[in-house]
Order: sequence, then C-alpha cells, then structure tokens
Amino acid sequence: MSSIQEKAYCVFEYAKSSSVTFVQRHFRTKFRKEPPHRYNISRWVKQFDDTACLCKNKSPGRKETKPEVVERIHDFFLLSPSKSTRRAGSELVWRVLRKRLQFKPYRYQMVQALKPTDKPLRKNFCVKFQKARREWFREHTGVYR
Repeated sequence: MSSIQEKAYCVFEYAKSSSVTFVQRHFRTKFRKEPPHRYNISRWVKQFDDTACLCKNKSPGRKETKPEVVERIHDFFLLSPSKSTRRAGSELVWRVLRKRLQFKPYRYQMVQALKPTDKPLRKNFCVKFQKARREWFREHTGVYR
C-alpha cells in the first residue's frame, strides 16, 4: 500500500514526463523499494485529474442499521432469553446481536451472580472432585493398557 506522499510523487513525476515507466524508475531510486504497478499509477493520475485529490474514496459498505431496529432486536432477546439466535437467524439480527449488543452466540442465558459464600463451596467441590478422580485412576490403572 502506497502512502499519500508516494502517490503524490508518482502523479508529479507523471505530469513532468507522461511516462509510467519513467515514473517507476524514479520511484525505485527515490524510495528504494518496488514501484507501484503501472495500472495504479495511471489510476492515481486519472483520479487526480478528475477530483484534484488523491484521497481514498469512501467505500460504499453496508448501510447503517436504524436504532429502532436495534432496539426491537434487543427487547426481543431480553424478553425471551431462551430463544435461539440461529433460529432468529437473518443476517441483520445476527450482526446486530454480535456487533452492537455484544450478545454471545448461540443462546443468550441468564446467570446468577456469585456470592462470597459460594467460593468455599466451589473450592470444596473441586477438592472432592480431584480426590475422586485420583481414586478412580488408582482403581482402574490397568484398564487401558
């Protein structure tokens, strides 16, 4: 990708010489890198002749989703969180949920907040689970050999 200075240099050199090959040779000596393709230089010259600017044109892209639509989708999934986003499915709904509302895919789920009393219970569960796993492997060491 060429910088705006490199594009301007190419257009300026082309105005002096009217030769793309000449521009490429001088570009290589000045910037010490591979010159742009002749098609790009011609395109920049044409763009400068037409608009007097080397700025990048705004790409068309997608049209922005209306806030009313975003609000409607948001309300729908908040009222019924067990609905599947794949079933809701259309590209618009999926894009709004993921990009604008930061909902995670497949299913929006309600979860409970952890309380300070939950930490010791979770730790006890993990310790018991690890102990049970070790005992099971001691008993079944020869099963998979």
